Amino acid sequence: MGLGIGGLLSSSINRFFPKKLPYVYVICGGILIGIITFDLIPHTLIDFEFRGVLLGTLTGYIIMLLIGHFFHHEDGINVSERTLGFLVAAIFFHHIIMGFSYGAVTLFNSHSFLTAMILHQIPEGIAIMTTLLVTRIKGVTFLYIITILSVVFGVSAFLGETIKGSARTVDTLLTGTTIGTLLFVTLNEIIGKSKKQFGWIPLLLMVTFGAIMIKVYISLLTD
Repeated sequence: MGLGIGGLLSSSINRFFPKKLPYVYVICGGILIGIITFDLIPHTLIDFEFRGVLLGTLTGYIIMLLIGHFFHHEDGINVSERTLGFLVAAIFFHHIIMGFSYGAVTLFNSHSFLTAMILHQIPEGIAIMTTLLVTRIKGVTFLYIITILSVVFGVSAFLGETIKGSARTVDTLLTGTTIGTLLFVTLNEIIGKSKKQFGWIPLLLMVTFGAIMIKVYISLLTD
């Protein structure tokens, strides 16, 4: 549901302010930076062993580099399509780890769990839909993506509730992989590929704005 709300917000911006979409795209990079900096990393350092997370982060980043190298030599795959693939892969990992984590703790205390999930998915929905709009892929693809992600989350939550704390090492590595893949998508694909269009100063300002938005958003959630 949160992914759908985020997608609807991006679609509305594109409908009424289509020329602003490239700016929203870069701001989404800042949103992802904010998610990594103010949400993923703080929770990770509290819940998991640093060395395991670091190993997972490096593994995720290197895997994305290798995939990027492969895509670079493939005909018919443009930059935006590659970015979309990386972004969905990163959020896919993110949903697996969120499912395991929430399932192990709060699967049947569903009110707070459901509210937190919806609110945390909104920025991800914005990022996915904005990338789809930039890529000019049909909007129905968004429905396919969020359906798959929802199923992945549900299955992971059930498994997390079933196995509880017995898969701690896997949980740690998946968390690190999520951070690594999101870092790659944000730095290499979204921000890195946008610097030619905007220049460094406007780019940094928009990224900072997106990150601050998430900082405020997370602060409101935790109050």
